[in-house]
Amino acid sequence: MIELSSDPYVLKTRNTPLTEADFRIHLNINWCRGVLFNVVALKNSIAVVEYDAILWSEDSIMFIEYKDSPAAYKDLSSRRVQQMNSFAKNIARGLGFKSFNFVVVVKGLEESTSKGGVVVMPLVELGSYPPNFVSSIAELEYLDKMIAKYSRAGEVQFALDLEKLRKIFEIEQA
Repeated sequence: MIELSSDPYVLKTRNTPLTEADFRIHLNINWCRGVLFNVVALKNSIAVVEYDAILWSEDSIMFIEYKDSPAAYKDLSSRRVQQMNSFAKNIARGLGFKSFNFVVVVKGLEESTSKGGVVVMPLVELGSYPPNFVSSIAELEYLDKMIAKYSRAGEVQFALDLEKLRKIFEIEQA
């Protein structure tokens, strides 16, 4: 059993359900350096979230929740999807990844949609899905919002100074 720590989270693998065979067949692993299936994230020794797959490259990590039917997907609340996304971001940051992605994959779903601000896609699209990574660093997200705000307000020089600050943070994270 593999165990990874990302304070305050500990990631542990669990047994693989047989219903996930189709999911594994459709998974695109060409872009990544590693994959863990069926991972439980524990916070202070209490299970808080499970991911069906975690894939990573040098600086990005992707978390996937798989549902084997549209009915199982409908039982998943928007609030829970948002929580899973937040946990993914915190775990990614704790493990040192600059960017992350969390998606929900549903067998039998007819078209892509979103739930709780997260991409929800049919299983058949998973193999050609190009991960859309977002920053796991909250400070950079806030800087992006400030840059956009001051650019819209016409304060171009201040926005440029903030952009320089953003680049400094990115270099330090490298």
